[in-house]
Amino acid sequence: MAKSRDNIVMQGASGTVGKMLVFRQRGDQTVIARRPKKSANAKPPTTKQLEVQSRFMDASLYARTAIQDPDIKAAYQAKANINQTAYNVAFKDFFTAPVIRRWDDSGYKGNAVDQITLMVKDVMAVVKIEVQILDQNDAVIETGLAQDMDGIGVSWMYQIQQDNPDFLQAKYLVTLTDTPGHQYAYELKYGDK
Repeated sequence: MAKSRDNIVMQGASGTVGKMLVFRQRGDQTVIARRPKKSANAKPPTTKQLEVQSRFMDASLYARTAIQDPDIKAAYQAKANINQTAYNVAFKDFFTAPVIRRWDDSGYKGNAVDQITLMVKDVMAVVKIEVQILDQNDAVIETGLAQDMDGIGVSWMYQIQQDNPDFLQAKYLVTLTDTPGHQYAYELKYGDK
């Protein structure tokens, strides 16, 4: 694969040439590659391959829809690196699960109004976090929403609502909702970092 920058002859070129080369545009670059060939003895796709293809199509549809909204497109474009488009970032956001980077329950001592803080990382932003506190038998003690402390979906705080004298045995089910609307559940125990 070759790349061309600021070449007057190649600038803006796209398409195939002589059934051998393909020209594509990636930001300010023209990418030159061999034309893809279909295998003569291709096997039918497996179930897993079909699932990946379906998810790829869903990501593509999400990205196309997301960039139709000027505000969302601008937000995705702000996250883009050089030679990336808002579409590329939206596509990646669809595929990438948010992760809990820091979990701090040291402020939880079993009392209402105690606090648990966490930091999360995602391509775009986590828009909602639900916290469930469970006892050692997985019975739900309480459920509530964490508050976005920085306004950009990175630093969150959950305020405890009920007393729990057995807090050292607490388990947590934390559900993160990202910009595309996917929900990801994480299980933690008291004292996990």
